[in-house]
Amino acid sequence: MIEAWGRGFDKIKEACEKYDGCLPEYNISASGIMVLCKACDKYLELLKDEPHPVQNEQDNEQDVVKAIIEFCSEPKSAKEIVGKFGFPNRLYLKRHFLDEMLKRKMLKMTLPDKPSSKNQKYFS
Repeated sequence: MIEAWGRGFDKIKEACEKYDGCLPEYNISASGIMVLCKACDKYLELLKDEPHPVQNEQDNEQDVVKAIIEFCSEPKSAKEIVGKFGFPNRLYLKRHFLDEMLKRKMLKMTLPDKPSSKNQKYFS
């Protein structure tokens, strides 16, 4: 449902003014509209204050693995692990960490006979 035609442009402009950000650049062509919004200083400062182990290239994968092992000293769901470490989603966690950690017996499943169970948790 559309609130009002063209209202999205106004909302973007209002948000940029509210957070002292640059106005977006618009590229309108026959194939559609592309909007480029550059991050404002306030947003960049927030990123500096938040630890993001997945996105920070300096973080060592081994450090993340160790942190997951420590976090899972008590059984945790994939959703809890994703939330704690800021991974983009559960599939990312599974592909980049869980599968290998389970294979190497760094983590165990609470329901090993039902690996896809919605009640599955992982512990070290």
